[in-house]
Amino acid sequence: MYSSTYPQPLTGGGFRLGVFDTSVLTQNVTAALKRGQPSSILAGMRHGTLRGFIPHYVWAEVPRVLADRKREGGTFDLARAERLWWQQYVPLLHVVDVNGLPMTAAAGKLAHEDLSDVGILQLAGVLAPVVLFAEDPDLIRHGVAVPKWRDVRAALGRIGKAEADMQASGNLVVGMGYGLYGAARLARTYPVAAGIVAAAAGFYAYRNRARFTADTRANLARLGTEALKVLTEPYGQYELHKPGWTQAQRGTAGDDVLSQVARLLARAPVPMTRTEILAALPESVQTPHRRQMDGLGRLLHRFPAFHQAAPGRWQLGRNNMQVTAPPWA
Repeated sequence: MYSSTYPQPLTGGGFRLGVFDTSVLTQNVTAALKRGQPSSILAGMRHGTLRGFIPHYVWAEVPRVLADRKREGGTFDLARAERLWWQQYVPLLHVVDVNGLPMTAAAGKLAHEDLSDVGILQLAGVLAPVVLFAEDPDLIRHGVAVPKWRDVRAALGRIGKAEADMQASGNLVVGMGYGLYGAARLARTYPVAAGIVAAAAGFYAYRNRARFTADTRANLARLGTEALKVLTEPYGQYELHKPGWTQAQRGTAGDDVLSQVARLLARAPVPMTRTEILAALPESVQTPHRRQMDGLGRLLHRFPAFHQAAPGRWQLGRNNMQVTAPPWA
């Protein structure tokens, strides 16, 4: 089930959503081994910058493709790569059974070229707008996958760092008093307003400069400048790199109930009951209540993409989907 230890991004709006194909994941695994540290994708899933989804067949393909690449001359340690996949990626990725999901226009076109591309487009369709990470030239040619996924991955890493710094600055001001904590929360939501407040504080200090000695004024000015830089720079960095992710999103949000429920559960921090799901949907979907509750129940049971993580509590896909205990466990 979704773990409450993975927080939502500090800027709100729920988790960023990414859909991944086999080629991107296998390259991420081998690259992480060479660098000796996790990629931005894995780090993002750990810390709440990103929530990753894959079709059920990608989950099975990744170990097979890793083995194929090793046989073809790959220089990575296959045992370590498999261990990284099962121990680090699989617990965080959400594996979605795409059987029965509606066809999109792009999926319909690609079905005549390569059926293997259809499932990932069905998943991306119900989550749209979403970033689809893939190297398949057909997906890129049809404009449904981001053409330079490594650039988006790098932007995700910079966003993650900015959000981590935002968290650190928030923690810093907590120790300085609840009043400053409120200011930090304001800065987190309204970085421009925070700058205005800081400027007003500086103006106040200037108007009352006669009350302080020259050394005190200089020290206060230096302290204020450094504090302002520490508190506001992460927010500026976040705003700078956010478009790199936003511009990579593809697709239009569907207004059908299936798509609305899929998007809601994809971003929910914990599995939801039918009552909670219905209450979060637009008012037009909620009435008449009993009929809609019954219809929602039929929808959740009809599509295997939805999974009961606990009795009566639903999520999109399954995470930590292990087949059997691996030999190193």
